[in-house]
Amino acid sequence: MAIILLLLSTYYIDQPFLDIPDHGEFSLQLRFGPGGEILGFFEVGVLDRFGFGISYGASNLIGAGDPDFYEIPGVQVKIIAIEQGFAAPEVIFGFDNQGYGPYSEPRYYTMSRGLYCQIGKTFSLSNAEVVPSLGSNYCFEGDNRFDMFTGLQIQFGSSSALLFDYSPNFNDDTDQNKGNMNIGLKFIFYDELFFEFALRDLFDNGPSGSDQQFNRMIRLGYKQLF
Repeated sequence: MAIILLLLSTYYIDQPFLDIPDHGEFSLQLRFGPGGEILGFFEVGVLDRFGFGISYGASNLIGAGDPDFYEIPGVQVKIIAIEQGFAAPEVIFGFDNQGYGPYSEPRYYTMSRGLYCQIGKTFSLSNAEVVPSLGSNYCFEGDNRFDMFTGLQIQFGSSSALLFDYSPNFNDDTDQNKGNMNIGLKFIFYDELFFEFALRDLFDNGPSGSDQQFNRMIRLGYKQLF
């Protein structure tokens, strides 16, 4: 029985997902993170191999005290340079300046990807589809830095998926040399809606006592065609 991959997420968890929306397809997502963070995302497939997105939000939007709205919207751009084939992997070039957590000039707590190149492939099994990827990026926050990231989605039929991603966080002053590892579970409803729950920073890589250290994230998403 064929498995149809439902490309609903812009991200695995924190790292870019390996694909773009189909031409004329759009998605809306809300992400609820630690510290009262809420982020909204809108992504659209402009052409067959080009996708564009925009995001905006604030930390401390839920809870006591004043919300800390981000200074500028986030922008996500993806171009499929090489489409995957029988043996060839998919290659994507992208840009994403949306980070996570509190923003303190000149960076988010979890820095954005910036410019990146990502390579991966979708593997169809008898009752699942597996989407691994590996990427490298150049972040423009802080002192500018090179980094890497990886992601994995294992989708079971058309109802659920297991998610994993990791970044070593090279040359990040707040890093404890463990990197950020996240794991999540996504539930899909009616081929259009999804609910995702994730555990982030499994290695307690952030500063001790921070609300960003080993935290939880919820994401809701909706996909449709124009």
